[in-house]
Amino acid sequence: MDKLKISSTFTTPQVNFDSGKGELEIEGKIIPEDSEKFFKAIFDWIENYSPEKQKAVVMRFRLFYYNTGASKRILLLMKKIDALYQQGNDIKIVWEYEEGDEDSMNDCEDYKKHLKIPIEIRKI
Repeated sequence: MDKLKISSTFTTPQVNFDSGKGELEIEGKIIPEDSEKFFKAIFDWIENYSPEKQKAVVMRFRLFYYNTGASKRILLLMKKIDALYQQGNDIKIVWEYEEGDEDSMNDCEDYKKHLKIPIEIRKI
């Protein structure tokens, strides 16, 4: 499967999905005017993604700021990753937040309530 690389902008994060390495990463801030439009390529890629059963996959979020529209899309993305996990794939989510950003940590705790996939929350 092809890699998905999206460069960061002032309002969108860097996206680096590399199925060969088992690394799916989103890093930066997400404050686009149209969250649905920004996430479309990400959702399309995930819907066509078939991880190798024997290969561990990590979905890493390192978000410094995101708006309400993006927050809803983040949960939807996590649910898509959760579905892959529930199909028996070795996949986990790592949520990294900056020290002092309790809102981000609390958001992830809320996301966890809707998912079965293991989520590691790390302070950076």
